[in-house]
Amino acid sequence: MPTFRYHAYTSSGKGVRGRKEGLGIKDVREGLLAEGLYPREVRPVSEGVHRQRFSVGVRSVFYRELGALLNAGLPLDRSLELLSEHPEFGGGDDVLPLVRDLVREGQELSTCLHAHLPGMREDEAAVLAAGERAGNLAVVAGELAEYLDGEAQIREQLRTALVYPAVISVLAVVVLGVLVGFLLPVYEKLLEGLDQDLPFLTTLILQAGKGVRHPLGLLGVVAAGAGVVWGVRRLMFSPQTVFPARRFRFPVLGKTFAALARARFARTLALLMEGGVGLPEAMRVAGRATGSPWLSECCTRASEQVTQGMRVADAVLDVPVLKEDLPGWIRAGEASGDLAGLLRHAGLSHQRAWNRGLVRSLALVEPLLIISVGVLILLVALAILMPMLKVNQSLGL
Repeated sequence: MPTFRYHAYTSSGKGVRGRKEGLGIKDVREGLLAEGLYPREVRPVSEGVHRQRFSVGVRSVFYRELGALLNAGLPLDRSLELLSEHPEFGGGDDVLPLVRDLVREGQELSTCLHAHLPGMREDEAAVLAAGERAGNLAVVAGELAEYLDGEAQIREQLRTALVYPAVISVLAVVVLGVLVGFLLPVYEKLLEGLDQDLPFLTTLILQAGKGVRHPLGLLGVVAAGAGVVWGVRRLMFSPQTVFPARRFRFPVLGKTFAALARARFARTLALLMEGGVGLPEAMRVAGRATGSPWLSECCTRASEQVTQGMRVADAVLDVPVLKEDLPGWIRAGEASGDLAGLLRHAGLSHQRAWNRGLVRSLALVEPLLIISVGVLILLVALAILMPMLKVNQSLGL
């Protein structure tokens, strides 16, 4: 039966909110009246559903709890019902009751969650879908929780490492804004009395100061700063990080992103193979798990070659980014008869490479930031000193 959300009153006039299953709105109203509640509003959870955003950490707990309930022998709909009552990802939210109703109607869990759970990534849905088809959803959900735990730890390390650079950046922008926008105008009045052309740098800085003092100019500075913050969050913290082909060619960061893509592919492929999914289907899903539509298309073509009889290692040789390292691991796994185990080791190896790459990249942020701030301050200082030096030269001092 579908689930409805209601708002009712007790005989004493106290408001009560909750959810109740029923054949329809009339049936739910009659049930509430039988319980001594006077319904004010009854609506299906599918209408105006409140979608609470699940962070990586919350999704990790959700998958782990779901796997534990399924391992205990509970059916999927009952497990979702219990989880919907959990305050961390169920209380006051209609998403899980709606997903449970859709699962009861015969829809796949992965499809329902991806459609109605904000923040859920494409690769998570792909892994869950493969687990459902292999009949091993409990194990896959637990493995997915472990994978997300690692990503959550990396995100926390990134946030912690970027606190100091962010503070320095804000202070630098504030100091330069005050200097250029409010202190240089006083200096500009002194320069107006000089019968000499101002150096280009000085003119440029003064014009920038006028732009900062203008309301639209200040708004532009704020918008530019917000754009930079958004870009960093999109690059590092977005729950749906997508890697176009050009991102793998970035200096320094390109190899780091490539390591993450290989780690996602290897771990997902190992997980699906252990769940009983066939190699061609597992390769297609693992390609989606890389987070790159471009790589996903390449992996789909490689999976078609495997279907036609090509060995997995040879097919992966045709996939950019993945061909640099993974074929060797795959050959070793095929030779040893433990392909899933070798792929899991490869995933962990590339995960460590991703971590090392992030550490190196973050280590470059602080000195680059200090150099940038120093250059900006030097330019402002030169803009102030150059007119004075020019006047001294004209006076022969």
